[in-house]
Amino acid sequence: MKKTLSIVALLLIGIPAGAVLEGCTDCPLTETEKFFDVQGIVLNAFRATPYQPVISGESVAAADIRMEVRPQARFYSFRARPSGWLPAAYACEPSQLPGYSGTTEALDSLEVRCVYAYDAAHPAGSSVNDLLVNQSSGRVLPAVPERGTKPELNGLPLQLAQAPAQAGPQQFALRYRLTNGETYTARTPVFTLR
Repeated sequence: MKKTLSIVALLLIGIPAGAVLEGCTDCPLTETEKFFDVQGIVLNAFRATPYQPVISGESVAAADIRMEVRPQARFYSFRARPSGWLPAAYACEPSQLPGYSGTTEALDSLEVRCVYAYDAAHPAGSSVNDLLVNQSSGRVLPAVPERGTKPELNGLPLQLAQAPAQAGPQQFALRYRLTNGETYTARTPVFTLR
């Protein structure tokens, strides 16, 4: 009888201890959404000094304007269901920012066009990628990015390399295409560029 009670006691203590130890190897809970999916795009225009959004009708010097291509994203994650039939408490690592593991989507093309004529080489409706410098890399913005380039979740900062031929109204239009066929468009407000 003592032997049977000892076995039952060992099982009652051993199973919960095993469930707790099982949880120590890996946190089965997902703290934040690890991945992101591009759902839209925004083309922001800002004054560099003071740093504030350009509003419709405002006059801005070409040297003072900054633009930012920012994807609108939906965050998601895979949530593993904890195994076992006993409840357990888990000590997990601190949460990271949403989307920290990136996306499976890749950029196919990114083209910025001027709605109004910029200069003789850039009439209304033409691409101005050759006039835009990526502030992060210091390089001119290519129309076709390197193969496998992922969308920049934190935004792609752009700056104009030269002023227009003459001051006048301007608006920039963006066409953002992913390799999966999704295409997004965005525009800045109409402002006076000098």
